[in-house]
Amino acid sequence: MCRPFVRPDHSHQIPSGKRFTVGNCANAQVDIKVDGIINNLVSPMTSHGTTTEMAVAAIVADLEQDIIFGRFLPKQRLYEDEFIVRFSAKRHIVRAALQELERRGIVERHPNRGASVRYFSREGVAALYELRVILHEAAARRIVLPADPAWFSDLEAARDEHARAVVERDLGAVFQANTLFHRKLFEGTRNPYLSEAIETSNAKTHGIRSHGLGVPRLLERARDEHFAMVDAVAAGNLEELSRLCIEHMSPARAFYEEKYCGVL
Repeated sequence: MCRPFVRPDHSHQIPSGKRFTVGNCANAQVDIKVDGIINNLVSPMTSHGTTTEMAVAAIVADLEQDIIFGRFLPKQRLYEDEFIVRFSAKRHIVRAALQELERRGIVERHPNRGASVRYFSREGVAALYELRVILHEAAARRIVLPADPAWFSDLEAARDEHARAVVERDLGAVFQANTLFHRKLFEGTRNPYLSEAIETSNAKTHGIRSHGLGVPRLLERARDEHFAMVDAVAAGNLEELSRLCIEHMSPARAFYEEKYCGVL
C-alpha cells in the first residue's frame, strides 16, 4: 500500500549538496549534476544479473539515462561494439537492449547503418502533439462521474507515488509512476479502446518527453499538475481537467523544440 503524500509546498526549495552516482564504465563511478541539483540515480551496472532479461534491463536503464542527460544527443550513432566493451555483455544482449529502446521510441535503427538516438523534426513534433491533444482532450471530457471510489483511490495513490519519486529524484520511478498515473486517469473513461489509443500515442512521444526528465523544474511542475488534475476530478470539473491535460504536455515539448529542433 502506498504511503500518504502531503501536497508539496510550492515555496519549498529542494536542498543541494548531496552527491549520487550515475553510470558505471569499467567500474568507475561518475557523478552527474543537472541545473545545480545532483539527482539520485544509482546505476545497476555493477552486475548484469544471471538472466538475459536482467542484463538487457540494466543496459536499457543506463543508456536511457545517458540519453536523458544528454550524453548521447539526437541523431548520434550508437555503436554495439562500444557497449559490448562498456557493459562486458554479449552482442545479442546489447542488440536486445537497443531493440527495447527502439520500442520505447528513444532509439531508431537503420538497415546497414546501426542505431542512433531518435530525432524529431519540428514538424514531426507538431504532428504527434496534435494527435495527443485530440485524444487527451476527448478522454478528459469523458471521465465517468461521479467517480468510482476504488478508481479514484487508485488515482490518488498513483499521484502520490509519482510525487514521491520526484522528491527522491528517482527518474526510473518517475517515468513508471507518471505512466501509471495517466493510464489510471484515462481508465476513468471506461473506454479501453480510447485508453489504448492514448498509450500508443504517448509511446511515440517518449523520445521527446524523456529529455525533460533531467530538469527539476519540469518534474516539479508535472507533479503539481497531477495534484490539480485529481482536484478537478474530485470537483467534477471536466472542463478544467481537459484544460490541465492539454497544458500538461507543453513544457516537455517546448524543452525539446528549443534544445534540438532547428539546431541539429
